Amino acid sequence: MYPNSEIEVILKREKRKQKARNYASLAFFLGPFLVSFIVLFVFPFILGLVMSLSKFDGRSFLPSEFVGLDNFKALFTNRALIKDFWGSVWITFRFAIIIVPLSLVIPFLLALLVHQEPPGYKLFRAFIYIPGIFPLTATGLILLKMFSFQNGFVNNFFGLSLDWFGETRLAWLMVGLFCISLYEVAQVDGSSKWRQFIKITIPGIRYQILLTLFTTFIGYMNLYGQLFILASNTPDQDAMKSAVFRIQDMLMGTSRSYGYAAAMGVCLGILIAIFSILQIIVTKDRKGGEKHGKAFMAWQKLQ
Repeated sequence: MYPNSEIEVILKREKRKQKARNYASLAFFLGPFLVSFIVLFVFPFILGLVMSLSKFDGRSFLPSEFVGLDNFKALFTNRALIKDFWGSVWITFRFAIIIVPLSLVIPFLLALLVHQEPPGYKLFRAFIYIPGIFPLTATGLILLKMFSFQNGFVNNFFGLSLDWFGETRLAWLMVGLFCISLYEVAQVDGSSKWRQFIKITIPGIRYQILLTLFTTFIGYMNLYGQLFILASNTPDQDAMKSAVFRIQDMLMGTSRSYGYAAAMGVCLGILIAIFSILQIIVTKDRKGGEKHGKAFMAWQKLQ
């Protein structure tokens, strides 16, 4: 038998070993994520803030000259920057306002149709989901080929002569079609009866609809890839530049442009943060977090 003092020492030693094993497991599983988070988010975030307050030549991570809030001031006073950046923000906002409802309504209606299980609905469901698993670039190249002005399938089949990517409005139409086609269809419970649809289905998923509405809108405020693939050759490039696209252009300019681009990124981030706060406020359950859970437990006891 061990004396009590030795037993206490052994127990303490085992507790230390157990804590060490727990910390080692925690570091093993969280370590890669934390490293990626710091390298890919925290460091660029801090660097962006430093750039927005400086002149930056891009040759090193250190600013060439600290200018304070001059870059932000220029975004509100310099006519060229106002036109370029805030004009592109307005273009992005208008596109999001139009495309977000379509991105919700069309998948919602398709989900209701699939829910009715018409003949061949499984094959139809697979066709709906296919664009969601295709890479963005591949889907864009397919659209470019299908809607080509000279030898595209759509123009040839329907006898059209539309320059789908050469005229600004048609180019935006194609970008919108591209965005909608990439959205996965939401699995929503539907009903074949209109009254049940209005009284049960819609109220039952109202929070999911609001959440999807805001998250989709926030996502489109970062619109870039679709425009880069489909609209890079559109003659009126100023009308086809989203906010992120304009920031990307700024990074190709002079050393002072780095500071302007960083300031634009900060301003765009603030706008997106405002929409995120609105999302939290609107989608918050105002009736109390545990009220529905307690009501359900009480109902179960009565059964």
